[in-house]
Amino acid sequence: MTAFFVGGLESSQGKVAESAYLALQERSHEFAGSPPRRRRIFKLSCRLEGRDTEIEVGRPLALGGEPVAAIMDHGPREDFVVHTSPGQGGVGVPLHSVYSVTEFS
Repeated sequence: MTAFFVGGLESSQGKVAESAYLALQERSHEFAGSPPRRRRIFKLSCRLEGRDTEIEVGRPLALGGEPVAAIMDHGPREDFVVHTSPGQGGVGVPLHSVYSVTEFS
């Protein structure tokens, strides 16, 4: 079981995490053009840059990269969006080929 947190924050739980997550949801809505679903995703298996990989909140998106802050699900007709750098506004990366999803418990 993994409790909810936002990756890349010093205080990644509680009110700070909730506030950062709400800001990332707004950013994700702007980025994808549709609101994210309510579920909170911990990790997913997907295809990224031509490779099968697993993306997990708190771990770097790429070797030497920023930690994943949050993963948003925009529904069956939209992409998943992976956000990094919550302090910088939450850079978004769209994912089209997602094989499995693990939610926070």
